[in-house]
Amino acid sequence: MSTLDSRELSPDEFPQWDELVDSSLHGTIFHKTGWLEASARALEKKVKIFGCFQNGLLVGGCSLFIHKKYAIVPIAIATCTLTHYGGFVIFSSPNTSRHKQESVSGQVIESLIDRIKKEHFFFINIQHPPEFLDIRPFTRNGWRSRVSYTHYLNLTYDIESSVDNSIKKSIRKAEKNRISIEPFSDISRYYDLFCETYRRKNLDPPWEKRLFTELYSFIRTQNCGEMMAARTPDDEIASADIVIWDNKKAYRWSSASDFRFLNTGAPTVMKLHSFERCIERGIPQIDLMTANVQQLSQFTAHLNPILAPCYGIKHWLFDDILNRKT
Repeated sequence: MSTLDSRELSPDEFPQWDELVDSSLHGTIFHKTGWLEASARALEKKVKIFGCFQNGLLVGGCSLFIHKKYAIVPIAIATCTLTHYGGFVIFSSPNTSRHKQESVSGQVIESLIDRIKKEHFFFINIQHPPEFLDIRPFTRNGWRSRVSYTHYLNLTYDIESSVDNSIKKSIRKAEKNRISIEPFSDISRYYDLFCETYRRKNLDPPWEKRLFTELYSFIRTQNCGEMMAARTPDDEIASADIVIWDNKKAYRWSSASDFRFLNTGAPTVMKLHSFERCIERGIPQIDLMTANVQQLSQFTAHLNPILAPCYGIKHWLFDDILNRKT
């Protein structure tokens, strides 16, 4: 393999990064520069993207949000609020043998790790999507690993016929209550509905409206998602979902429901309608993003989804110091 060169990408190289994200098995909508920049604006963080080049071709990279804890300690994280995956993306070639792809990926990761170390981040935290399976290059370099989970739902068959009886019962209840589903675009009203859930528990909403506004603006501009609402016969919003997608799959990104209508079947029929919309677009799979929250996971299990592991990695600056001493 020819020499690899890893460095921070300049803004004029961001289109190359987006092309890599689209072509790689590991790339998601959360890696795209538009998404990263919208999140960074709302959260007042900085974005850095490190790229690995081979003969002038971008063959891998890593996206990170940067901020300073206590105004002095540099921290790097691949994910943040409402950004579920991030970090390393490696070029995927369908014509390359598994052995060669594994070898090349390892070398690309090693090159990127060496470059990122030069930033002297006190702490790095990365959550990869399920497609990023091989984290051995990180653990061999002293990074710490962890596993979380997500639920995938295949959209290539009749979903309604495969769900269990509790879901079918909710569907009949929604029909009885004359719940209708329609497009919805009022992000302010959606955010109010979202906040009501936390107010009922005497909690402050964990996400500010500005973040929703920035990201929803990106979604609308790029036509990579939609918001749908379930309405009662009195035209009240009982439930709403925001589903986003990239060129590989969809993601059930955010949802909110009015507690007064939880027993109308609206939340369930809202989800199924979102799945049907994805099927109409030819999207083969949706990430339900509920597996790590027990209450949500128990409900999602009624849809008979696939449980998939997601591998995360962490690195502390003092780990390098300890490794040098040993």
